[in-house]
Amino acid sequence: MDKIEIYTDTENDRLAAGVRINDKNATVADLLESWQLLCDGSGLFKKYAEGNYAPCKGCLHNCCNTAYVIPDLISFKKMAQYVNCSYKEFISGYFHPSKTGLGLLRLKPDPCIFLKDNICTIYPIRSLICRFYICADLLGDTEQLIYSIVMTGIAAVHLFAEKEGLVDSVSAVGMSSFDMIFKKLIAEYRASSNVELFMRAREYSEIPLLPFL
Repeated sequence: MDKIEIYTDTENDRLAAGVRINDKNATVADLLESWQLLCDGSGLFKKYAEGNYAPCKGCLHNCCNTAYVIPDLISFKKMAQYVNCSYKEFISGYFHPSKTGLGLLRLKPDPCIFLKDNICTIYPIRSLICRFYICADLLGDTEQLIYSIVMTGIAAVHLFAEKEGLVDSVSAVGMSSFDMIFKKLIAEYRASSNVELFMRAREYSEIPLLPFL
């Protein structure tokens, strides 16, 4: 039996994807490995895919063009290493400066700074928010699980950046409504003990899923 099972079921009169955790020792890395099958597969209805059933690879309605991408702590560290920058240099060169000034680590958008010729140049180390996004319906429990993992990782990178003196924790002055939503969520999730799982880990394989269930 696989550690994690991907399945579909009907919820609120819609067919949606879900995950079933079969092993209490499963990790975020195990979930990512199983989730990639949804990205690469053509059996699930995807709102923006060509013909609605195409793999995500090669999609011309690329979410990378407009997405509000904030990396989790593990992807943040790996990206900085990939571009051979210190964390301070990485933030200065690759993050949206006005958002950084507000204490939000959003990658430069329109399109994402790592998107070249409609191809993600850091695909193996891309952020959790990118890895888990598919333009498809998810079962409620699965959506909440994904949401919790992603937001915990995002809260962790902001906590790390503040501790390292890379960004300031600032007021909401000058923030858009979307910025305020992220700041509120970050404040909420950084209070969770699960943030320490990201703070201690070097790889997703070191982060257990059980505390997020």
